[in-house]
Amino acid sequence: MLTVRELADRFGTTVTFAVRALETIGHNAGGPESPVPDWALARFVDRFGEKIRAVRPKSSVVATFTAETDVAPVVARTARKDKPHVMRVAHSRVTGGRDGQGNRVKRLLDDPGPIHAIDAAGTWDGDPWNGEVLQGAVHFYSGGMNTGPPAACGVSVRAVLSDEFVPEEEPSADLIGIGRRAPAAFRRQCRHCATAVAEGQGFRTPPHERVERTYFCESFLRVRVDGTGEVQDCTLHDRHDGPHRTRDGATWTIGFDDFVPAPLDASRKISKAS
Repeated sequence: MLTVRELADRFGTTVTFAVRALETIGHNAGGPESPVPDWALARFVDRFGEKIRAVRPKSSVVATFTAETDVAPVVARTARKDKPHVMRVAHSRVTGGRDGQGNRVKRLLDDPGPIHAIDAAGTWDGDPWNGEVLQGAVHFYSGGMNTGPPAACGVSVRAVLSDEFVPEEEPSADLIGIGRRAPAAFRRQCRHCATAVAEGQGFRTPPHERVERTYFCESFLRVRVDGTGEVQDCTLHDRHDGPHRTRDGATWTIGFDDFVPAPLDASRKISKAS
């Protein structure tokens, strides 16, 4: 039995998409490592398989079926090299100044207050250092002095450093109150951020990978009508009850096995598309 993560890897999607797609077909996945029952896998393939393959380049996803009754396609694709998410040091307070040309710029404070943690890869700006841990580099978020993405604790931050946020169980007494002279990763850590990072929380899906609701049911079924391939699209809303229904009145719940043609196609030969 596949897990949610294995299902996402097989179809080349994100785990977030797989979780939300399973919810639309009636299976609430508890997390990436939750098992996907066979009936949910069959519905996932029936509802989303063709659409996923349609938008994937042929060189990256190749699905082969040995028979029309196959439930899980055998997928061959190039391995994705996901950039690692690094929880980085972040500051909620910065100051302003002038550069050599007189332009106004943001600068770090000598004492920025509690050090926060942020998954920079999950922000619109992305991770400026592409998953590498460096020392001393800084990136200021655009916008006003009081704008910025939320840290792991929910506080908006204005700057992110290239240093990795490493939660320590108890702050060292000799590091408290000495400002920027202490290593960035251990300078008066926000306890809420430290707890979240220690528990593996605070990581976020990058904005371009987030799945937004369309408010329309995206289920469809491929059939042959008198030998000609057609796509039967459900025209109901995304959380409708009961079977799927096309504009002409064709219905189905699981797939072709319970497909009922539209009245205008009652006298025509309907077969399953290979």
